Amino acid sequence: MHTRELLNIGVERGIISADQRAQLQTLLGAIEASSPPTEAERSFNGIAVAYAIGAIVVLFAFGWFMVDRWKVLGDGGVLLLALAYAAIFLFVAHVMKREGFRLARGVATLLAIGMAPLAMWAFLRWTGLVTPELDRVCAARVHPFAVCEGQPLAIELAAVAAALLALRQMAFSLYVVPIAVVAVTLPERLLRELVPGTGVDGALMGWRWIIIASVLAAVAYTVDHRQRDEDYSAWFWVSTAVTAWFGCLMLFQADHALRWYLAPVSVLVITASVILRRRVLLVVGLFGIFGFLAWLAFEVFKVTTAFPLVLATIGVAIIVLTVWIQKRFPDVIQRVGGDPTQAPHFPGGALALLAPALLGLLMTQNAAGLDREREADLRSHAHAMTSRNRARRDSIDAARGLRRTPVEPPAAAAPKR
Repeated sequence: MHTRELLNIGVERGIISADQRAQLQTLLGAIEASSPPTEAERSFNGIAVAYAIGAIVVLFAFGWFMVDRWKVLGDGGVLLLALAYAAIFLFVAHVMKREGFRLARGVATLLAIGMAPLAMWAFLRWTGLVTPELDRVCAARVHPFAVCEGQPLAIELAAVAAALLALRQMAFSLYVVPIAVVAVTLPERLLRELVPGTGVDGALMGWRWIIIASVLAAVAYTVDHRQRDEDYSAWFWVSTAVTAWFGCLMLFQADHALRWYLAPVSVLVITASVILRRRVLLVVGLFGIFGFLAWLAFEVFKVTTAFPLVLATIGVAIIVLTVWIQKRFPDVIQRVGGDPTQAPHFPGGALALLAPALLGLLMTQNAAGLDREREADLRSHAHAMTSRNRARRDSIDAARGLRRTPVEPPAAAAPKR
């Protein structure tokens, strides 16, 4: 709450008079005029948007230059350029620290962190640890695990190390973004190597995403109970939501038997969003409900004209039931929401959030079998389409050949002797 708002409340409640408020406001204005300029409060405002736009412009310009001059600079030139940009960003962050602009300092340091993966990639290429020949070997279906995973692991660890170093200098939640991204890419790649599947969008891949989302949810919940001033867990919850959404989407497409479970799972996610006070989970749950209703409307009940009326009745009943519960059980509503000043408490804690990961491990073999059947069906369908197209081309060529064959005139009869 701002000081001027507090003075207005004091006048309304009779704590101070209007003349005293005017005198205090005059004193406050004099103090603000004599004090050095400070950064606006950290929130979603014009200053934060301007910082974000500036960071995006810098990254776009840097990426444009790198793509345009990649071959000219070479691996060593890219390494030097990335280090030079990181040094410039860190210098800007130091100046912002001296001026007292904390948010600007954090954004500049985040840009420097973004240079760490690029610098590591260029370093591996420049030193010969990674070569184009190794890229071709690793692109094969069967490849050495340790050798091929060394490059991406080094790049990801460079980003994590840079973020951790920045966190030691200043508590800033945006520094967790690279860590939250690596928390998705690293286990996904390791699971894909240890439990290879037949494709990139099958049931096995869907369960991998669900396992990762479950572990990330447990990590985010643990961080929720240990963080103090900065909301570090927010970015882990974002990674959880995105990963869970992709996993559910893959399972919805690959395993038809699981489609009916999308609605209850979405309701559970929405309930969890209320308990954990995370709106990003609410968005995932609402998308799940919408997808389930769309599937019912366009697939299951596409010829049933009364289905929209039934849906409208259910929607009105949910609204009325919600109002009735709020009027009859206000204590229950308050208990579900929890105390906003305290960390959220989920029933069962982190172990309950790890339950989907255990289910995913148990469903791995079944998902692999479904993917093999799906791949066999796709091959059969492709073979049938190829045969049908070949037969159609043969028939067309045969018809054209008959039309183009000239009709020979009948041979002249031999003269009679």
